[in-house]
Amino acid sequence: MSADQEKYIQIEDGTSKTFDKQISSARVSIVDFWAPWCTPCLRISEMISAALKEIGDTYGSNINCIKVNVDEEPELAEKFGIMSLPSVIGFVGSNPVEKFTGRTKDDFIRWVERLADIGGLLEEEEEE
Repeated sequence: MSADQEKYIQIEDGTSKTFDKQISSARVSIVDFWAPWCTPCLRISEMISAALKEIGDTYGSNINCIKVNVDEEPELAEKFGIMSLPSVIGFVGSNPVEKFTGRTKDDFIRWVERLADIGGLLEEEEEE
């Protein structure tokens, strides 16, 4: 893996078959539950993508982002109690810890920083 790839936070599609492996592949995971007919979902997905590009240098491969289309994966939406869209949940390890409730890219970046702190990623940065 090149240095540039390590600095980029990947956004992957999640399915019931791949979800557990995806969640366990990073210390912190961001899961975006969405649907193609949901206009606010499309807007928040664009904002998430822009924010992840901005913070990729800081967190790199320690954070992953998984998009779950609830129309195609209703069992995952049900498993995590998704009742409205868009819904974005932060995981530390395999544990859901917090739902994103902000509206802006800056809100999202602060939320990811809080997840990174919970996941112990900020402590590692200070040690380097």
